[in-house]
Amino acid sequence: MRFLLRDLRFGVRTLTKTPLLTLAVLLTLAIGIGANSAVFTVANAVLLRPFPFPAPEQIVSITSRDAAKENGGTLLRYELVRDYNKSFQSVAVWTNDNLNLTGNGEPTEVPIARISPSMLPMLDVLPQLGRVFTQDEGTPAGRPVAILSNAIWRTRYHADPGIVGSVVTLDSIATTVVGVLPANARFPFMPKADIFTPRYFELSLMTPQRLRMGVGYLNMIARLRPATDIFEANNELTLLNQRYREQNPTAPDAAPSTQMKATSLRDEVVGDVRPKVLILSGAVVVVLLIACANVASLLLSRALARKREIATRAALGASRSVIVRQLLTESLLLALVAGTLGVGIGWAATRALAVWGASQIPEGFPLTLDGQVLLFSVAISFLTGIAFGIFPALQLARVDLNATLRSEGRTASISRSGSRGKALLVVIQIALSLVLLIAAGLLLRSFSLLLRVDPGFEAHNLLTMDVSLSTTKYAKPDQQIAFFNDVLQRISAQPGIRSAAISATLPLTFKRITPVLADGQPDVPLAQRPFVDIEAISPRWFETMRVPLRSGRTFASDDNAKAPPVVIVNETFARQYWPGQSAVGKRVVVGRRPEPALVVGVAADVKNQGLQKDSLAQLYLPFEQLPWSDMNLLVRTDVRPTDAVAAIRAQIAAVDGNQPVNEIQTAEELVDGSRAQPRFVMLLVGGFSATALLLAIVGVYGVLSYSVGQRRQEFGIRLALGANRANILQMVMRQGLFMVLGGITTGLCAALMLTRFLENVLYKTTSRDLTTFVLVPALFLLVAVFATYLPARRAMKVEPAETLR
Repeated sequence: MRFLLRDLRFGVRTLTKTPLLTLAVLLTLAIGIGANSAVFTVANAVLLRPFPFPAPEQIVSITSRDAAKENGGTLLRYELVRDYNKSFQSVAVWTNDNLNLTGNGEPTEVPIARISPSMLPMLDVLPQLGRVFTQDEGTPAGRPVAILSNAIWRTRYHADPGIVGSVVTLDSIATTVVGVLPANARFPFMPKADIFTPRYFELSLMTPQRLRMGVGYLNMIARLRPATDIFEANNELTLLNQRYREQNPTAPDAAPSTQMKATSLRDEVVGDVRPKVLILSGAVVVVLLIACANVASLLLSRALARKREIATRAALGASRSVIVRQLLTESLLLALVAGTLGVGIGWAATRALAVWGASQIPEGFPLTLDGQVLLFSVAISFLTGIAFGIFPALQLARVDLNATLRSEGRTASISRSGSRGKALLVVIQIALSLVLLIAAGLLLRSFSLLLRVDPGFEAHNLLTMDVSLSTTKYAKPDQQIAFFNDVLQRISAQPGIRSAAISATLPLTFKRITPVLADGQPDVPLAQRPFVDIEAISPRWFETMRVPLRSGRTFASDDNAKAPPVVIVNETFARQYWPGQSAVGKRVVVGRRPEPALVVGVAADVKNQGLQKDSLAQLYLPFEQLPWSDMNLLVRTDVRPTDAVAAIRAQIAAVDGNQPVNEIQTAEELVDGSRAQPRFVMLLVGGFSATALLLAIVGVYGVLSYSVGQRRQEFGIRLALGANRANILQMVMRQGLFMVLGGITTGLCAALMLTRFLENVLYKTTSRDLTTFVLVPALFLLVAVFATYLPARRAMKVEPAETLR
């Protein structure tokens, strides 16, 4: 301990003698450690931290899927697994919904979770006030009850301690509050919900009869028995799936290709996010390695200037191990201070990520600076200190004692090994930074291609909002139709409004699907028919969205419930089922409807699975032939869309003063939101690569500047013996360009191997895109040439007479 304290005191004195170099080292390391701490905070929250339930590794997600897609769970499947399984302690289901909440404030639509009574006990989530649901309350005959989230209890009900037993109105139904969840209750596997209800067998858009006919709307989770593993559970699910097909041969999800499978709940939740987090983790590790190489280069320059001091200490009896220990102590001291600064930078970066990237981080994963993050920061600081300190320490430990002392106070020239070491560090920096720059270039190229994607409609001056009717107040289709027709008529008559329409869903978002049987296709059972997207729209939808018709006609006002069924198909549907033929006049059996629908038009494709995916086959039905209680209002304006919101709200209130309007946004915001995740990853990786480029260029400049400073006498002699200044310029630039070209060559080879991990996040480009692999190194070379030229120009201006004196 005495030796350690002595080394620390000596290290502090030594570092304070070179404040500018010490500050440069601290800032370089703090940025690298801070970036790693911030991204580790995300990785820890999303990938490492256990779910907030007892034995979370025993909780699985049970899904049914075929080769093409994943299907939601059905009531019949849930009841089969719940009643006949032997692998699970408990089975539960949930689905999200939106209901209108009235009373005690402005009417509003709130997100709710419909859960089976078994879910909260399974997860060991107990209410802060009140109780959990009883089994009787989770039946159609049970009385309407609800449990409030802590957030809505505090905001809407002002944390009323007597809330349990009171009545709230959900979709015009008096509902008794039986509990309030604690503030720390989190459900990372489901969207945010303000209210929980045990009526999982209901859905605001479906009748109970339709739900029992095989509609896949439920999400199923289960807790494994202690002696059962997931392999055994899946074997049993295979048998239960076979039993389901035998008992329900006509169900839509009874196709032979549909299978049930249990997977880890965490894997199911974070599966889509994991590749992005790993990409960011790799990027910040590269930045830290570059920072370490940069700092090692700076310390090696400083160490070479201390060769005489080290030689003197060795001559006085200091052993090699003592010298290495002292130099490593100085490095660890720098790393400790930089790590402390890095934690602060990481905390600030994490706060920024929580705000700026909130939509990209799954719900229920709070970004907190906990003990694991602090332990990681300490560990990475220690490893960083060893990484950047060991090379200069070993270089100095091999100092030539006699040669150094014979210099008699003159500045010793750089040893060949020191020169090679510094050049090697610069080559490593360049190679690593080039890998990051190429990754950023690939993401930028992918994003630029995504920006050019035509969504299939005109987003400018288009306003969207969600209008969800109470299924109690507007229980009959005629009531829903009358409400929306009245609203559309009123809004269309307002000044500044060009047209208005409604649709069941918005473009670029998840669609409802249904099995179809098209003319010319083999007549197979319902469960074996292909599924296509289905959309209910009002007559002026194509005009409002500015989606062109390729043939046929749009819907008319007389395409109502009393008229023969009609549909409009998109181009993909027409090509898929009637290639080379006219689709107009063909017929399609939609779902369980007994009468085939007549195709009256073919519309251009609209992106119905997001911008990054090709459009799938899609059917449009008249809203009056397929009414929904939850519709999206679309308004094409002549004025700025947000300026029309107040007038639109007023017209809806004129029809029903208790009807809330939610999710108001422009179509441009909708399109922009679909690009948010690739933009998020691109900007972060781009920021890290820019940092890496700066560090690498500083490394090139620093090495050459130091080399020029040490070789001033050599350059003066060369000039005195007749060399011209151009020769000096070429000599220094050659030295720099050898390092740069070596780094670029190494970086290209590394990039070819590593960028393949980006394949899953690239759009319409490959991980070996030739344009990126040519342009990025070329631009890097241009910047590096400039960094090389500055010290070379300084070498060229050396005055021989002054230098020789």
